[in-house]
Amino acid sequence: MNHSQLINDLQAELDAADEFMQDLLEADLLPHELLREYLMDLTLLQNKHIPAEMCSEGKLMERTDEVSIWLENLKWEIAKHRDGDGND
Repeated sequence: MNHSQLINDLQAELDAADEFMQDLLEADLLPHELLREYLMDLTLLQNKHIPAEMCSEGKLMERTDEVSIWLENLKWEIAKHRDGDGND
C-alpha cells in the first residue's frame, strides 16, 4: 500500500471515529465522565504532534490501528453498559 493511500485510510478511520463519537454523545448511552475520557483520547489521536504526511508507512499503519482499537474499546464499553455491568 502506498503512502498516500495509508494517509487516506487513516483519515477515513478518524472521520468514522469522530462521527461515531458525535452520534454517541447525542445518544447519551455512557456516563459523561467516560465519554469525556474517550473524547479526549480521540482528540489526541486526531492531533498528533507529527503530521501524518511526515510519517513512515509503518507509523501510519500503527496510527490507523490505534484508532481501530479506540473504537473497539468504546464499543465494548457501550456493550458493557447496555448489559447492566456498567456499575462494576
